[in-house]
Amino acid sequence: MTPVFTPALPMHTRSRSLDLAARILATVVCALLLFCGIAPTARLFAQTPTLIVMRAMPEHAKKAEDFAALPQLTKADIGDVKIGGKLAPVTDVSPLLRGPHVLQLMVLLDSEQMLGSNGQFAGLKSFFNSMPSNVEIGVGWLLQGKVTIAQQFTTDRDLAGKALVPKTRAEAANPLNENGNPFQCLRYLASHWPDPDPAKLRAVLMFTDGVIRNNSSPQGQDQMNPDVDGASQSLQRAGIVPYPFFWMDPIIPDPNRSEGGQLEGQQNFSQLVADTGGARLVEGMFAPGSLSPLLNRLYSTLQGEAVVTVAAPGKLGNFTRLDVKSARDDIKIFAPDGVTIGNVLKK
Repeated sequence: MTPVFTPALPMHTRSRSLDLAARILATVVCALLLFCGIAPTARLFAQTPTLIVMRAMPEHAKKAEDFAALPQLTKADIGDVKIGGKLAPVTDVSPLLRGPHVLQLMVLLDSEQMLGSNGQFAGLKSFFNSMPSNVEIGVGWLLQGKVTIAQQFTTDRDLAGKALVPKTRAEAANPLNENGNPFQCLRYLASHWPDPDPAKLRAVLMFTDGVIRNNSSPQGQDQMNPDVDGASQSLQRAGIVPYPFFWMDPIIPDPNRSEGGQLEGQQNFSQLVADTGGARLVEGMFAPGSLSPLLNRLYSTLQGEAVVTVAAPGKLGNFTRLDVKSARDDIKIFAPDGVTIGNVLKK
């Protein structure tokens, strides 16, 4: 058998081959290291579209409700938006009313109040009819620490209006119809919102006096009420903006019931809206003769609000701090203190 002779490569040729192999290997190793280093970071800072309702108010305004309606925010009005301390780029700004997003407005009536018995529901029905087509309306009752739904979300204004049934004096005085703490009811609503669609915005219009009757602990004027704070946190996590409307029956349905004080209820309203981005609807210390003036104010507020879409850094469903800075010196931007990334509801 004739041996096969393989000529050896010249030294300089073998050297170049080894160098080329070494460079390829180094490139592969660097790529692997780079991928391993970047992949966790990419997952950590994944950006999720998140909707936030905001509105502008004058820089000098002390409270959210103490200002005339301002024009809707534009993208140029908004400076930095930070979620969990990290920048969240603004990708879109659109109007809340007549915009591309559906707003679900849950209207809650106090089961121990006689609201509507003197024809006040005519103003509320007119308010329903003024809502544009992108607003769905639901109706429910504050009852025994929970919310009882009388009408699911609908765009049929007549159907929503038919769910407005006033309580008689006997019904309002019945202990079985006590609300059981309006802020506990709000916490229940936050965890039992009828529609979990994250693409829809959420708000609640609550008619009550804001008095907590099942809590025997006195509340000082300089103290935060834990019931209200708990409701505020729950609403923020669920992305629900509250608009509490002060209503206390002019006639006490039961003289043996502790009615609390108007100031207590209105202080609770102020605490509720301070962190949630909402607005309280109050006209003096008594029930208004007509609902229309305050409902008109609410309409102006909703009309001035904008839906700001941001690319939120973080994990879908995480609840974290929200910070918004204005790009203008003459306005400040009012929004919730916290937001759930992706607007998802916890089950």
